[in-house]
Amino acid sequence: MPLDYKIIGANIKRRRKELHITQQQLADDLYISLSLVSKLERGVKAVSMDTFHSIAEYLHTSIAVLMANPDEPAVQHNALIREIDTMLEDMDNRHLHIVNQLMKTYTKQLKEVCPSSPEGLDSDSGQTDGPKRKDAET
Repeated sequence: MPLDYKIIGANIKRRRKELHITQQQLADDLYISLSLVSKLERGVKAVSMDTFHSIAEYLHTSIAVLMANPDEPAVQHNALIREIDTMLEDMDNRHLHIVNQLMKTYTKQLKEVCPSSPEGLDSDSGQTDGPKRKDAET
């Protein structure tokens, strides 16, 4: 499978912006040119593995994450897990316990409404498609 430099560049740019790092700061700190950073982010220039590894380390991520297509379901799933993890990090034990109980209750109810699995969830709204009718399956 060939590397998609546009995806890699977009992922570098997204992660850099998440960390509030400028292109100039990235270039200065990694001793690479601003022009190279710009070309990488636009996906018009390949990068050596050494530089790619340095960028991933600098951005506190992995090469695999920078290579991943954000439109793939597994990548979206992992991004949601990271987002939830980030929200939970700063909670005290009392609030974590409340969230834990809410999740257990929600999961139980979700399994009753959509016994097949999370596919019944609308990924944007978090709403279920509703109960499945048995007579509709025949």
